[in-house]
Amino acid sequence: MGSNALNTSAIWGLKELLAIPGGDQIIKCIQCGTCTGSCPMAPVMDYGPRRLFALVKGGDFDEVFSSNTYWICASCYFCTVRCPRGIKITDIMYALKRMAQARGPQEKAAYMYNAFKEAVEGKGRLSELKMMQKYYKKVPMDAFKNTSLGLKLLAKGRLEFKVEPLKSLEGFRRVIEKAKQIEGQS
Repeated sequence: MGSNALNTSAIWGLKELLAIPGGDQIIKCIQCGTCTGSCPMAPVMDYGPRRLFALVKGGDFDEVFSSNTYWICASCYFCTVRCPRGIKITDIMYALKRMAQARGPQEKAAYMYNAFKEAVEGKGRLSELKMMQKYYKKVPMDAFKNTSLGLKLLAKGRLEFKVEPLKSLEGFRRVIEKAKQIEGQS
């Protein structure tokens, strides 16, 4: 943002985050860095969770939503378990993903996240081939960059062409629908 004054977008973003269940916990963050020190993905994130939370608390949502941090979060819950303030950091990362998706144009990490989600929702299991197919529809230039890797995986038999659905695919879909209902209530 550049200045210390909060703009309308920053106020709206912070209010939106504070309104979700558990989102108000971000106010309790003391910037100790335990989350970032615990995160196995921190080295590849634009900002570790601690720095991302500082940006959120400071209202710099342009910077927050241009980062890859919440997209790269592995949902391992190390940060949440180790947080001395009991903040549900992983839940806040999911909330930031939802907020980013609602805002419109997305980064490549968001496309990968959505491709993964759609591939799993289809059969209840991950098909890397389906996932990459969905991703490459959004980012076709990456298909050319990764062609040699794809051929190597194919040669080693590491690409599956048929994924068996879960035995209880309908049960899995009911769980997904229930989760969507709960999310819509928040």
